[in-house]
Amino acid sequence: MTAKADSRPDWEAFLRALLDTLDAHMPADERAVLLRAIGAQMAALSPIPPEDTLSGLEARINERLAEPHWGSVSIALDSGGPALVLTHETAPVLGTGQDNEGSWMGPVLEGLHAGWIAAQPGAEPEIQAHLVSAERDRFVLRYGA
Repeated sequence: MTAKADSRPDWEAFLRALLDTLDAHMPADERAVLLRAIGAQMAALSPIPPEDTLSGLEARINERLAEPHWGSVSIALDSGGPALVLTHETAPVLGTGQDNEGSWMGPVLEGLHAGWIAAQPGAEPEIQAHLVSAERDRFVLRYGA
């Protein structure tokens, strides 16, 4: 694999091979469970310190997302119920043979954001993030009941 101009390794070939292999060997629902668990593990490996405010949490998450160039997130209260709405923009998206739109990223982001939020003071770990909508590089998630 080659290094990019900014000295980051180029993981695209590896990631494409991994995703194509998952597609070939796992049903879509099982693949989503695995990808969600990978996102949660990513959150555990790069924890967010306790934050008392949504703006503080959003800032810390965006710091974590900036280093690997994983886009940014905005967090808002859901006016329709006790939940948070997370809008993740410019997520790294890589289409595969069976997934041209890169929808595999949705479950990864569900696990990643749920893991970070669940570790915050007062959070209920059993609550999950659920993908509400996905466009090419914009994912909207709802975290709450």
